[in-house]
Amino acid sequence: MPSLRLNDVPLPLYFATFFYFSTYHALSNLLLRRVTSGYQRTPARGIFLLLLLLALSYCTAFMETLTISAFPYYSFQDPFMAFTVGSAFYGLYFLVSFPAFFRLDEFKEGRLSLYQSAMDALGAGMLILILLDAVRLWLGMPLTMAGQALRY
Repeated sequence: MPSLRLNDVPLPLYFATFFYFSTYHALSNLLLRRVTSGYQRTPARGIFLLLLLLALSYCTAFMETLTISAFPYYSFQDPFMAFTVGSAFYGLYFLVSFPAFFRLDEFKEGRLSLYQSAMDALGAGMLILILLDAVRLWLGMPLTMAGQALRY
């Protein structure tokens, strides 16, 4: 059965993002909260938290890439590249979004205002774009759009 597509992405995948991302971020909050509340604030805890965040980000990206590849209307031209390098790039999103989501409920003096939450979300989005572009430049990968490399 063919699927309707938007930007060449099967339409059902847009709806799947709600339960995917809600689950990822709720589970990441459990782990991050366990570390921050279960251990004293020391440099060792900070290093452990960073390593946990790196591992959690990559594993989440890898597992989503792996599981979504079973969806009949979704495919990769190069599965190995998608599972390895693609998961690393995708993991950058979680590297920023997991702590940002964790931060939403961490204020004891009150909740973040809608404005503060919007500014945090916009800042997180910009940080993700900067990280993606920095890694792309570090790897020496050209920026391509519609199959043509852009010259800069």
